Amino acid sequence: MAKDTGIGIPLTEVIKYAKSLSTQTKRQAIVNFLLYWAEASGNEEAAREAIAEIMEGQAIDPNYMPKVFTPKYRSATIAMKLIDIVKEIDRKISTHQEHWDWAHVMRVMIDEGIIWKITRNKFDQLICQMLPGKGRDNVRKSGDFKIIDREEPWTQWTRQSHLNPQEAQDRMICNMIAMEFQPVLRRKIIMEY
Repeated sequence: MAKDTGIGIPLTEVIKYAKSLSTQTKRQAIVNFLLYWAEASGNEEAAREAIAEIMEGQAIDPNYMPKVFTPKYRSATIAMKLIDIVKEIDRKISTHQEHWDWAHVMRVMIDEGIIWKITRNKFDQLICQMLPGKGRDNVRKSGDFKIIDREEPWTQWTRQSHLNPQEAQDRMICNMIAMEFQPVLRRKIIMEY
């Protein structure tokens, strides 16, 4: 049996650890422990606040960006700008200000070298880390992810709607999304009409 040293783990560290876990399922074990702790110690208020913070979502730390981001986007300064850009894109998608979806955002992030090519599930997880409180179903079900499987990058898709209306529309959407990422990109994006 382990010897009690009388040294406790600060609640802030427990919360930080729980939020670093990649899924709600993994965080649930910490939540269950906090519920047990609250009942055993009488710290219901502190446990309730900690659980609310943990369940709010996993916040990505700009100082420790996941390796799915290419090296340039792992520096804290650029990472903070990138997170702000993704928040703005989310606002435009969720308010239907633009006819964008997460499938197009994923395509732009891959083609512009922001992230390595990843699965749709990993992308869902990544966006939810950048937008604490965002439901994975909102990301996963947003758009036709078949555009990720196209061979050529979005910049090589046709602009001429009479040749391929869907591809031309997808290119226009990707162009507008790339304009949002302009502050962190290596190349200049020119708006296409």
